Amino acid sequence: MSFTSDLSLFAVFFLGLSLNLTPCVYPMISITVSLFAPEGTHRRRAFLHALIYAFGICLMYSVLGAVAAATGSFFGSWLQNKFVLAGIGLFLFVPALSMFELFHFNIPGLPSHLPGAGFFRYFVSGLFAGVVASPCVGPPVIALLAVAASQPNPMFAFWLFFVMSLGLALPYVLLGTFSGALSKLPRSGAWLVWIKRFMGWVMLGWAFFYFALAFAPGFFKWVLPGVMLAAGVDLGWIEKGNHKPFFEISKKVFGVLLIAAALFLFFRPTPKTSVVWEPYRFGAVSVTQPQVKPAIMDFYADWCIPCHELDETTYRDPRVVKALEGFRRIKVDLTQEDNEETQAAVDLFKIEGVPTILFLGHDQQEVKPMRTTGYISADEFLLLLEAYKKELG
Repeated sequence: MSFTSDLSLFAVFFLGLSLNLTPCVYPMISITVSLFAPEGTHRRRAFLHALIYAFGICLMYSVLGAVAAATGSFFGSWLQNKFVLAGIGLFLFVPALSMFELFHFNIPGLPSHLPGAGFFRYFVSGLFAGVVASPCVGPPVIALLAVAASQPNPMFAFWLFFVMSLGLALPYVLLGTFSGALSKLPRSGAWLVWIKRFMGWVMLGWAFFYFALAFAPGFFKWVLPGVMLAAGVDLGWIEKGNHKPFFEISKKVFGVLLIAAALFLFFRPTPKTSVVWEPYRFGAVSVTQPQVKPAIMDFYADWCIPCHELDETTYRDPRVVKALEGFRRIKVDLTQEDNEETQAAVDLFKIEGVPTILFLGHDQQEVKPMRTTGYISADEFLLLLEAYKKELG
């Protein structure tokens, strides 16, 4: 396998590590802890199971990357199906309920009496954990897709993404190996049940988040404060255990903080202004019919978490709203893959992930250095806009 001079296996590995900074990987922490905490003190066995779990993550990402590179479809486009999003939510919801001691949840897989059944269970769990992390498409993945697309070889893309996913999975090998150490902490009974309950709320929050993306995208912004409010009440007062006085006070303080944070999110003042977008229609951009105004195009999808962050923060900033008044503002909805109009825009501008923001000149040609992928803050967007104006002259 050959790589360009500015990209090495080492760099690709660290690209994978950087993906752990994206919000979609947080549910994987809860999943990993819930799977491996029962391993107890058998560190060697936990390490082996963690490797199998990580291999499942790596295989999922490698296949997705190879398919994206081979078909030209942007990474994560399969999440356009609301039933896939609902399936991710269900995958998080069921084990979350088991962390409230409502029932005992077994890792999915083959019957335990079959040879290799235990390994298969962890492998399947790793596959699904990779699915959970995939909606956050960041610049590292897009950069890797660009490299993979330069080689007409799906196997090249497979191994490129495999190395990247090794970096993504490494923290979970360590977490899975040492999660079992929780069981040997002193006097772990009552307070550890509280910790387990807390992790259950984390998983429930992400489950509801994916359900909202699947069936009610406009409701997703209320999921976090709603779950925080319920968790604060439950963890502070409803959860009963034989706790020491200090821990009893601490959990009530924690509950009050969660409730206060939830109320702040519910009632925080939000800017009334927002960028008004023109929905993309076929022929809205034509290189044969130059427009008076240069245009800014925002490619988004309902299932894209950073896209919602852009809409709720960056595009609500009064400075951004004012700065964009002199431009055409075109929003391209890529939620549905079978939309021929938007697919034509994807092909025309070679869009590989969402959110993608690109800038067009007076001739409707893209101003190449300006394209950006992933979430950017209002300050970053304003700096980009200043550079764009200079390019326009």
